[in-house]
Amino acid sequence: MLKQLGIKEDTLQPQVLEGQMLKEYHHKIIKELYAKGVAKREIARTLGVDIKTVRRHLKQSGWQAYRRKQKEAPNLLQEEQLWLIKRMPEVNYNATILFRELKAKGYKGSYETVKVFTRPHRPSSLKGCVRYETAPAQQSQVDWGSAWVWLDDKQVKVHFFALVLGYSRRLYVKAFLDEKFANLVSGHEAAFQWFGGLTREILYDNAKTMITIHNPQTGELLLNSAFKDFTEHYGFEARFCRPYRPQTKGKIESGVKYVKRNFLPGRRFKNLTHLNCEIEKWIVEVADERLHGTTHQRPSQRFCEEKLLLINRIQPYYVYIPAIQRKVSQDSMVSFAGNRYSVPWLYVGHCVDLRISQNQLLISTQGKIIAMHEMVQGKHQVSICQQHYAGLLHRGHSKQQKLPQHDSYWQTEVEVETRDLAIYDSICLMSSHSLLKH
Repeated sequence: MLKQLGIKEDTLQPQVLEGQMLKEYHHKIIKELYAKGVAKREIARTLGVDIKTVRRHLKQSGWQAYRRKQKEAPNLLQEEQLWLIKRMPEVNYNATILFRELKAKGYKGSYETVKVFTRPHRPSSLKGCVRYETAPAQQSQVDWGSAWVWLDDKQVKVHFFALVLGYSRRLYVKAFLDEKFANLVSGHEAAFQWFGGLTREILYDNAKTMITIHNPQTGELLLNSAFKDFTEHYGFEARFCRPYRPQTKGKIESGVKYVKRNFLPGRRFKNLTHLNCEIEKWIVEVADERLHGTTHQRPSQRFCEEKLLLINRIQPYYVYIPAIQRKVSQDSMVSFAGNRYSVPWLYVGHCVDLRISQNQLLISTQGKIIAMHEMVQGKHQVSICQQHYAGLLHRGHSKQQKLPQHDSYWQTEVEVETRDLAIYDSICLMSSHSLLKH
């Protein structure tokens, strides 16, 4: 029917999710169809709307956006309306504060009534922002993201360190089990090595591993002492966005979403090491080669213009992590963070040192590493290396028993008397003569 009336049917479907534009478009179509003699019920069926909607649009002289009717102020607030209107801006339109102050003035109504009265007076929040582009090698942005990932047959919450270069939009991502300072440093250094350098400044949010105080009103900013030492070690300037304003570092916010939506869905990994290997492969084959929506260039091509600050002569930053001591149990295991890890059986009963590095548990004694395990996920899990028990089951037969040489009950030589056979013949003759006499 729409074709007969000169209206393209496929022009209706794309409008389904367009809010006010959908309603305005419907208004024009309804008017046009009705003017051509199409019945109201047929119009409603064709456009997939209620017949009441068709009737309402036909009554209107022009299109009007739908607005919910505001309820009149409840009678309980009649006497306090003027005070409320003056007081609301002073308390940032906080209905909880207003309700508390009204109760002190003898108000008998409910909190919901105050909230409904306050809502239409609140100013609409403006979400616009200005895009900020940086010169080559000027700025990069860092952020953490987290997601539940299948590691072997278990879902584990994995934290992703992400760094994006502001100019080229090249991205680096590495997975960790937490966002502690040692992993923050490890993520930075891995990114610096990946890109072969770093930018003059790096933009962050307000994580506690980096800052102690950030007051946007006074401008006071106090860096965590360890993180400040790290920035001075590599010679870059750390900048921080305003609290609760992630748009300031929109490039990395988009990068974290890109990882979650383009790389993780439907994937399963053997362990954290396998996950990081697959991330690097995805970065090279997909992320670096995509046509970026803002720059309209491939990050790998645009990277040639970055000219990053080289790090060839900078030594890796050392993060001191105090060792944790454990005693090796009789079954050759040590406990750590609710899980158990095997140790070579020769160290049963010994005290050993435990340290975490790159998501691995390093077990050492007297400065010598005797065992390495990838950190186990969850609680009450066991990580066993069969080599740690090599030789344990046969150690009872490992030493050959020597023949006793000093047993007083054992005669080393037994002497046998040698006699002439003629003696036995004479004994036989004597026995025969004795029998004849009897």
